[in-house]
Amino acid sequence: MKAGKGYWWRVRIWDANNNETLWSEPAYFSLGPDSSQWKGKWITSEWKDKSPLPYFRKIFNISKINAQPVRAVIYLSGLGCSDLFFNGNRVDSTRVLDPAQTNYEHYAFYSTFDVTSLLKKENNCIGVMLGNGWYNQDLVWGPNFSYGKPILYAQLDITYSDGSVLTVATDESWEWAPGPILSSNIYAGEVYDANKEIEGWAEAETVFDGWKHACIASGIIPKRLDPQLVEPIRMQETIKPVKLWQTPSGSWIFDFGVNVAGIPLLEVEQPQGTRLKMRMGELLNPDRTIDFSTTGVAATGVIQTDEYICAGKRKERWTPRFTYHGFRYIELSGMKDNPELSWLKVVTVYTDVEKCGSFECSDSTINRLHKMAIRTMLSNIHGLPTDCPHRERCGWLGDAHAVFPFENYNYSMNNFWMKYMEDISSSSSVFLRNTLYQKLYNSEFYFADKQSGIPFMISPGRRLCGVASPDWGTAVVQIPWNIYIYYGNKEALDIYYDKMKLWVNHVANLAENHIVPYGLGDWCPPGGNSNIDCPIPLSSTAFHYHDVDLLTQSAVVLGKVNDAIRYTTLRDSIKTAFIEKFYDKESHTYGSQTANSMALDYGLVPVGEENAVSDAIAYNMKEQHNNFFHTGIFGLGNIGKALSRYGNPQIAWNAFTKKGEYSFSWMWEKADATTLWEILPTSTASMSVGMKASLNHPMQAIYDVWFYEDILGIRPDVSGPGFKIIRFNPTMTSYMEWAKGSVESPYGTISSSWRNEQGKLNWKIRIPANSSGLVALPANKKIIVNNMRLSSLSYPVVEESENYVWYHFPSGLYNMIIE
Repeated sequence: MKAGKGYWWRVRIWDANNNETLWSEPAYFSLGPDSSQWKGKWITSEWKDKSPLPYFRKIFNISKINAQPVRAVIYLSGLGCSDLFFNGNRVDSTRVLDPAQTNYEHYAFYSTFDVTSLLKKENNCIGVMLGNGWYNQDLVWGPNFSYGKPILYAQLDITYSDGSVLTVATDESWEWAPGPILSSNIYAGEVYDANKEIEGWAEAETVFDGWKHACIASGIIPKRLDPQLVEPIRMQETIKPVKLWQTPSGSWIFDFGVNVAGIPLLEVEQPQGTRLKMRMGELLNPDRTIDFSTTGVAATGVIQTDEYICAGKRKERWTPRFTYHGFRYIELSGMKDNPELSWLKVVTVYTDVEKCGSFECSDSTINRLHKMAIRTMLSNIHGLPTDCPHRERCGWLGDAHAVFPFENYNYSMNNFWMKYMEDISSSSSVFLRNTLYQKLYNSEFYFADKQSGIPFMISPGRRLCGVASPDWGTAVVQIPWNIYIYYGNKEALDIYYDKMKLWVNHVANLAENHIVPYGLGDWCPPGGNSNIDCPIPLSSTAFHYHDVDLLTQSAVVLGKVNDAIRYTTLRDSIKTAFIEKFYDKESHTYGSQTANSMALDYGLVPVGEENAVSDAIAYNMKEQHNNFFHTGIFGLGNIGKALSRYGNPQIAWNAFTKKGEYSFSWMWEKADATTLWEILPTSTASMSVGMKASLNHPMQAIYDVWFYEDILGIRPDVSGPGFKIIRFNPTMTSYMEWAKGSVESPYGTISSSWRNEQGKLNWKIRIPANSSGLVALPANKKIIVNNMRLSSLSYPVVEESENYVWYHFPSGLYNMIIE
């Protein structure tokens, strides 16, 4: 295959009996130029203080004797963000904040647009609107976080019927003029003056005076251009307001009913010059004005604000282009008459990942928790996994490794996570040691290792917040391994194995007799971070053990025999030290819900004592925490299975479905939460703490894994990555009427649905072609599989436990009746 060319493809499948399927519908892909084929230059405009963001355009003629254009493709990288027009048409009207954020010192993405259908016979015009985005984010956190004024690279390749190619690329011949966006900041918002619009600016027929030639860009230029393989950020659902009221000051509040990440859609008819101001927030004050504090005003110094100055010629429709916000409420002011509900809508904005999972059950509380998890997740995928959609919008490594499993049951995110791993890798390629970070993190730990390659707390970008702590940097190991397990993508291990190994060695050097004393701990428990009851050395050492275990398995996968032997020895030594240091042999506990849950999940419990440690979790819940969970994010993702898989499914069920104070339902009954708060408002006390933090934090959604793995009973098995081998083991069938759901794997649809009927469990599963299942069926029960007694069938037994026998099922559809 050749760079710059396009290709069509289709597939068909032969089954075990050599029967052919029909051909699939044709699909298409193209390869971008290689480094030798880039013909353009990075350009910019003349920048002055408070300059409007520019329009750029280039007019060119495509006429050619005896040949016709057959394909026209534009490769575009506008940093920080760009919007492409061709012959007056916005090329992709839903694509925003493009390209995705990267570490711009190292590389930037280009996006590819096929504009063949938009070509005109002779003169044509490329137009680009350029925004600040993350490249020129100089308002929040200080001026040092900007890479420079916005810059642009574009290249159009037109292929003719005779095989020749016309290239039109950015250079000094492009023209620019000030546009209608007076200011724009990814955090603060955008100011747009419709009176400054230039009609026909991206059309070849329009002639203008006063446009200037582009300037060649200087400063920080990306070392390379890569194709943007991660799905683009797009405008998604449109949400109408549910309520509208006036405040004592005269402004108006629109309530959209749910907390989301998005942008306002304004549709108004107002006199020319009317300046409409929209300010966004998540929470209301007692007087029903907006409380902006949870969106981080104290840290960022800005309130999320968009302004639109009306042209007054007709009904005007507008959304900001180069910003987004996290909010439920919009305060509107500046209008000449009272607004109507129809004036404002919200358009959600997030990376356009494909939905791959579904879950539903007979319990309304569980279903609501699932929907909150999804809404919170979608508020925080914008080219990287962010912590919140307003205050920080940062790719914290600790949040990322926490959310990975639950997000990948719900959405197909292989490209997303591969992109984020490159963010981490390129961030850590140069070890940063300067006065800014020494001031922020006055600890020798953060600067003890002088070698390059150690990750920072945040990737990508310039806000790094010091070298990663052991419980955050574990993402370097966990994410490549999970990419392999969930997608069967061995390339993640091939590329990042050395980074994984470097990280493990780094933490091993920090350890004291295999115990790791550093970290942030079980982040954001109900009482806040001053109320963490799992000792930091325990959780950090557990992560270290887990990292070494995953590195050992990765070495086996990659055939690195010596490493596998070395790290097996280290893993066993850490386990011995961990149990000796932290385990109470008399009470069978590590001391807290999180500690016991992590120990069970990572295999750090003495063999044969797993159920006793699970009992200790149940005892802690009853005696100290009102029969409810008391964990931060490290415990919350593990505690459901720590109970339901080790003899305490009733305790898990009671906690997830509990009502009143100290329950998940308190979040919507009393706190009116529609997304998951940074500190979950599960009681009066935690609600008062949570109102001082973010109200949209996906790290708290990690309980959603339990819905797929233990209610549906679907999870990947390490012996067959990418769901080639699937474990089926629903542990909660005794506690609800029914559950159903599915996961789209690389091999096809996996589904599990079950229903209790007249004392029998009717369980249906689907195992896709070229996969197989390890199916857990209860011992000493009458079991019918596809109308035949299980005892008369020849499915191999692969495992046996106290309660289950695991059978190996080939691909197919199975209807099982258990009584």
